[in-house]
Amino acid sequence: MDNNLIDQIRHANDIVEVVSGYLPLKRAGVNWRGICPFHQDTHPSMNVNQPKQIFKCFACGKAGNVFTFVQEYEHVTFMEAVKRLAARVGITIPEYERKKPESTKRDQLLKIYAATAAFFSENLFKHGEQVLKYLFDRSITSETAKTLGIGYALNSEKALLNHLMKEGFAVALLKESGLFGNYSGNLVDMFRDRLMFPIHNNIGEVIAFGGRELSGKDERKYVNSPGTELYTKGKELYGLFKTKYDIGKAGYSLVCEGYFDFLRLFETGFTNAVATLGTALTEDQIYLLNRYAQRVNMLYDGDDAGIRNAIRGALLCLAKGMDPHIVILPPKLDPDSFILQNGKDAMQELISGAQAIIGFMAGTDRIKIPVNERIDQLLDAIRGIKDPVRKELLIKDISEAFSISAAALSTKLRQSSRTPYQPEPEKAAPAQSGLPENNEERYLLILALKDKDSYNLLANELNTDYFNNRLYRDVFKHLVTNVSEKAIDDPATILDDIENKEIRDKIAEFLFEDLQMMRFEDALNQVKIRKLQRDLESIDRKIMSEPTDLELLKQKERLASQYRRMTRKVVHKILY
Repeated sequence: MDNNLIDQIRHANDIVEVVSGYLPLKRAGVNWRGICPFHQDTHPSMNVNQPKQIFKCFACGKAGNVFTFVQEYEHVTFMEAVKRLAARVGITIPEYERKKPESTKRDQLLKIYAATAAFFSENLFKHGEQVLKYLFDRSITSETAKTLGIGYALNSEKALLNHLMKEGFAVALLKESGLFGNYSGNLVDMFRDRLMFPIHNNIGEVIAFGGRELSGKDERKYVNSPGTELYTKGKELYGLFKTKYDIGKAGYSLVCEGYFDFLRLFETGFTNAVATLGTALTEDQIYLLNRYAQRVNMLYDGDDAGIRNAIRGALLCLAKGMDPHIVILPPKLDPDSFILQNGKDAMQELISGAQAIIGFMAGTDRIKIPVNERIDQLLDAIRGIKDPVRKELLIKDISEAFSISAAALSTKLRQSSRTPYQPEPEKAAPAQSGLPENNEERYLLILALKDKDSYNLLANELNTDYFNNRLYRDVFKHLVTNVSEKAIDDPATILDDIENKEIRDKIAEFLFEDLQMMRFEDALNQVKIRKLQRDLESIDRKIMSEPTDLELLKQKERLASQYRRMTRKVVHKILY
């Protein structure tokens, strides 16, 4: 693809606007900050710099420009990220640029799942009269079914298989899709005569299905997709792709258990809900929720099992730095049946009255757990919290809720801890293959990226021998080989399509740095002096091995003379 077209697409997609489409950002000085989606982040660690059009997570190190973010978030190639961002702003890519084969198995599987979802949806409205009646009887409208892509799997062993084969998908790939049973090489549809719920990832791609039995002949009420390259059980939340923006707006999420609980909430107007896909709430799901809002309301069934599951989920959320609350439904009711019986306003009243987990554990009579065990469960949850201030505030909350001194709780927490609590250490830069940090080399590269004159001096006066640190040497080599002088004025350009992620992340880190009190010339001279010192040390070792070699002695004298001239001329500054 033409570089000018790539530049046009990048300039048309402001990085803050694009990233905000995936997760909430808040301004923090010159940067914007949010929960990093590339690791299990609990405190906002990802910074987005709008003037430079780059991002950097200072916890996990992930960094890049707007193309990189889409590439990493959506697990696509660089060119696919470029195409998606072109489509976002309405830039047309010439036909010859688009004729490229699918590059990964993941891309092909996504196409299979998209085609399957469309097939199921079409079946619902063409052949699913009884299924539509079932939905109608449960007060679910066809509009909601269309919005969420609900469908119907025909009562046939080969309907989906034949459809996908007609669409041109290879049998070998269909075997790996998780959509078929394989009996001695004979593929049959896994989902037959079932109401189908497509499971999307949080960017809206269909990656799995859940199927509800309708005939009463199968003991398995629900059948869910197995794990595939696209889907891992416990890592996704049903409905999040539709509700994530409303979660951010509302400031909290509603977590329920079942598909129909979610459908009822969504259709009634509670568009900040998600469902856990039939599993207990997991850490991965919690980190996913925490990107959009720190507060979570657990809205589970009103029976004893539902209360226990809500408490378990809330305690796990508490341990991961969230603000969990419990919504209590009457016994024998779930969110679906409660709304049908009592209406939206009654549900809103319960949600508004949700209790924080600590207050709930202290005051509820819905669980038969002794008080000391309730306190132990709460202490177990807060034990791993790294922020000492938040931890102390939670201890205070427990103290007030249970009328027990904070000192006694702190003592119990220390005594019961397997390992003593330690404040989180400051995050250090990753070690560079066992080599010293070489701060003067780091500062030189940072300053060289600030203006064209400095960059040209770097490229023209040095070579890789001047860099003792392996990664800095690789960064230097990449810059002088692949980066034009023009790119220095457009920092995001420098990060385009760098295959080596270590180099890309380090360059992005350098672009975030601001060394206003340092001059490029001083750093350059320091690197040159360091190189002379290393050369002198090397030649001294050679002279020790060959003391009669006059040529070595002459080389040392020339180096020593050069070293003396530089150290006399330069006002030595400590750079580290």
